[in-house]
Amino acid sequence: MHLDVRTVFFMLAIAALSASASLFLAQRMKLSVHGIKHWAWGLAIAGSSGFLLAARGTINPALSVVLGNCMLLLGYSFLWTGMRQFVGVPVRAWFLLVAPMLAAVVLSLYFLDDRNGPGRIAFLSSLITILSVLGAWELLRTNKDRRLGRRWVASILLLHAAFNIWRAAYNALGQNIDGPYALGSLSTATGVEAFLFMVFLTLGLILMTTDALQTELNRQASRDPLTDVLNRRAFHELFERELSRSQRVESPLSVLLMDIDHFKRLNDTYGHHAGDLALKHFVTITSLCLRAQDILARFGGEEFVVLLPDANIDAAQIVAERIRGQLANHPMATPDGDVSFTVSIGVAVVTEQATDLKDILSRADAALYQAKMKGRNRTVAA
Repeated sequence: MHLDVRTVFFMLAIAALSASASLFLAQRMKLSVHGIKHWAWGLAIAGSSGFLLAARGTINPALSVVLGNCMLLLGYSFLWTGMRQFVGVPVRAWFLLVAPMLAAVVLSLYFLDDRNGPGRIAFLSSLITILSVLGAWELLRTNKDRRLGRRWVASILLLHAAFNIWRAAYNALGQNIDGPYALGSLSTATGVEAFLFMVFLTLGLILMTTDALQTELNRQASRDPLTDVLNRRAFHELFERELSRSQRVESPLSVLLMDIDHFKRLNDTYGHHAGDLALKHFVTITSLCLRAQDILARFGGEEFVVLLPDANIDAAQIVAERIRGQLANHPMATPDGDVSFTVSIGVAVVTEQATDLKDILSRADAALYQAKMKGRNRTVAA
């Protein structure tokens, strides 16, 4: 059974434009996912090229051959740059134009008519292969968490690239069909593969977007919206995990309870905006003093807590003093000039008598109270 190639082009165009419309609607919802707009434009442009490609032989070759295929490659370029945006990699405007401009020159000079149809197909298939592999590579090299959506889309792109490699080799060896729209196994295979690629790519983009939204929702549920550090609930969960690990490997576990000194006075003097800046400044300074495995969280107001795995009481005091000293020596920059503030810190370590978070925080809070009573801007160990 063979498919009418013109009909296939029309079907692909309609399917691509329908998928594009769905992505444009998703973009209007202001989802916190980058790349959707480029995917939508890519499918829209590639889909529109189908109408020009289907009209080959009835309109000027400059439109059907050159413009149609350049639009198709521009669509692939938008899909590739959308993958870059999705993973947070910068995109340059010229990325979109390299493949279409190269195709415009080569098609105009060598493949404007159908005398070398196999060469044209091999050339275009090679460019599509490169753009598909680039899109898959962007997703795979940044997929440290092995997200299903990214693996799905990357697999579809690589399978599409593999088919186009075969298609390019098939035509380069001269095993072409007669005429641009003749019925044959290659035309049938191309039509079926292109339609399946469109369907499964669209499903993959939806899955990838859903995956990213779920990750963002999880992040928002576990993060303080102002400082972007962990909130109290997330800290409780991580404490239980680290406590189990420390007991299993018999390693120390310490906690720092920190309170910014005279925070209300800072708010009253400089305004609440300055208070928000102070909280962010404190988080920045503190983060620079911590190891990758240390856990910083905001407990509310001006109170923060740090969990220090594999740190005994002496090591925890050293970290606390480092935070206190760095904050005291690095004032916060504001439009009205530098503003200095300090922090008081209570240090506690997990012991056989105090193994749950409530007991540890109670001991750290008692030490913090002592730090405040002794004049603030100091560290006290429980």
